[in-house]
Amino acid sequence: MKYRLESAGKVFEIDVDVTDAGCVLRAPDGQSHLVQLLEHADGSQRAITPWGDIELVSARRGAELWVDTPGRRLTARVERARPSGVGAGNGGAAGALRAPMAGKLLRLDVQLGQAVKAGQALAVIEAMKMENELLAPLDGVVVELGPAAPCPIDKGTLVVRIEPR
Repeated sequence: MKYRLESAGKVFEIDVDVTDAGCVLRAPDGQSHLVQLLEHADGSQRAITPWGDIELVSARRGAELWVDTPGRRLTARVERARPSGVGAGNGGAAGALRAPMAGKLLRLDVQLGQAVKAGQALAVIEAMKMENELLAPLDGVVVELGPAAPCPIDKGTLVVRIEPR
């Protein structure tokens, strides 16, 4: 998934692939870096990065992200650079929104027959202790729903099918 990250007045586009080993981050320069997040019982996290291990506490509200590390608070605005249903990785017809990764389908935010707009949040999948919003790839009407939330979900499973209007 491609994300647009804005911090300290600078904007970066970063590709993130969730794998069994962790999150692979690809920066604009093309270099890939593996980052693993381990959650402690108190909700804090340990990020295992190529630059060392970092203890952190993070929170997110919408696109705003806060991360507290020892001696420093980082803030950023993080958004998908394109809806998750767009592009070659989605498989199937333009209106088929499929799980981009294996994880847990936490919730569906739409119902059969509901009208949706491109970019509208439709569902949330948790993977690697991170919540990933699935966004509508186009304007239309929900004509099919996949599994009922909450439940485990495999990569490529149909979550929502939208018929264009």
